[in-house]
Amino acid sequence: MRTRSTWPLLACLALTPACSTDGGSDAAPADLEEELVVVEDGKADNYYSDVAAEYEVSGRLVVPMSEADFADEARRGALVTNRLTAFGLYLTTYLTDKFRGIDSNNDGEISESEVFFRNDGYGGFHAMVRNFSVEALDVAADGQGAYVVSFTIDVAGPRNLLSLLPRAENTVGDLTFELKMPKHATVDPESVPRGEIRNFDPGKYQGELETVLCAIRPHVEVANAFPAFDAFMADGVFDITMFYGYDYNEARYDLIEAREGFDQLVGLGFTAPVSSFEALKADSGPFKLQAKADGREVTFEVRLFHADMFQTDRKGQHDLAVSELVTRDVFFYNGHAGPYFGFYLDAAYAATVGYQELASAPFGDKQQLVLAQGCQTYSQYADMMYASPAKSEDNLDVITTVNYSYGRGTDQLLASLLKVDRFRRHQPVDYYTLVGDLNADWTNRAYEVFYGVMGIDGNTRLHPYASVENIGADCRSATSCGDLAGNACLKIDGRKQCAALAIAADACPEGTAFKKVARQNTIIGGACVATR
Repeated sequence: MRTRSTWPLLACLALTPACSTDGGSDAAPADLEEELVVVEDGKADNYYSDVAAEYEVSGRLVVPMSEADFADEARRGALVTNRLTAFGLYLTTYLTDKFRGIDSNNDGEISESEVFFRNDGYGGFHAMVRNFSVEALDVAADGQGAYVVSFTIDVAGPRNLLSLLPRAENTVGDLTFELKMPKHATVDPESVPRGEIRNFDPGKYQGELETVLCAIRPHVEVANAFPAFDAFMADGVFDITMFYGYDYNEARYDLIEAREGFDQLVGLGFTAPVSSFEALKADSGPFKLQAKADGREVTFEVRLFHADMFQTDRKGQHDLAVSELVTRDVFFYNGHAGPYFGFYLDAAYAATVGYQELASAPFGDKQQLVLAQGCQTYSQYADMMYASPAKSEDNLDVITTVNYSYGRGTDQLLASLLKVDRFRRHQPVDYYTLVGDLNADWTNRAYEVFYGVMGIDGNTRLHPYASVENIGADCRSATSCGDLAGNACLKIDGRKQCAALAIAADACPEGTAFKKVARQNTIIGGACVATR
């Protein structure tokens, strides 16, 4: 396998395929509409399954402190934070997969300078810790002269993670496992010794160890939802930025992928700002495509950036990356990443956008989607952006990876977000489909990358282009009900009436009911239909 790496902890591979979508004329004859039919209650079943799940780990941890420390709220908080930060990092080391190294110069050997991990036999359960999800539930004296913090922290991993983890002996109830770490270890979250901890192996450690008993249980799975396409299209421009990070491997996969991105956009029918990939500069402007969304004319704009555009201006590269991140509807980062790192944009780290910068970036309150396409970005990339006063799960969705990323699926996700029919009418795709397609890629499936999305609990499950005001109105065809992507004309109780498409019953407004609908005997989702 071809891999790329930057940080002496992580490795990523970038291999991007290409795909296309149909283009065509502006108008669609009504007789080309696809007919949808109602499926009677009790006649069908739905099932969604993807490759990963999120879990909650809980436990108790001794926090060395004096009675005076405990009485000082600030001091107590700092001591607890540093202990929990250390726990999260050592838990990460235990749960994540590790490998000896990568032959980045393709000479057939892994030299000393290419070694990443010296503990590749320790732990390894295809899982990742969401570091900033840790929560101190209680800090109290244990009656034996020590203070103990009760905590929870989230992890993501395969759906069979509970069967992979070795159960601690003499325990009952929820699955429990043991984590060994240096006794009373603390880490300042502002200064994390990543390399040292990521290479920790309790079997080789010379100092005193402590054992933390951890319970783990699965979280309730988040329901499906749509990206905020209606908000993205509201200003008449759907803008997307593709920012490719630097790759120091000889093959320069970042440039290969950027070139494939150029070719993909041209293949999708976009008008390129320049005649060739070689002519593309940082100030060339966007690729453009005219389309329709929710019955209105809109412009799709995609901007593409790579490291070699900024060889004499690394500060400009850094600043532009931050500017594009906070202003575009959708921002793709495709490159090296990892826990407590950030976006790696140039060989000398001069343009790197550090993970803590994501919290202080000048975000606004607009709806956004960010794809953090790099190794183990589940760790804290979404949470750092949510730390911005302007961002929350109400206005930001983030797609991340649990394990090492191989750069595959970016083109498929881009094509899905930009999906139009042959009449260039936009076709919104839901998150289960987007994430499922990423995980279904052969490389992602074979190497257990595990993509997931955060922040979609509050997203709409009603189709973004649904015309709620037309539900129940008489119709002859869907064209009289609203945008064809989000509305249907269904025969119900002998009468043809307008319905709004949806993916869950709780999306339907008062006075309507959720019915499953099918196209050519295949259930494609549901619709809200009038009940009166």
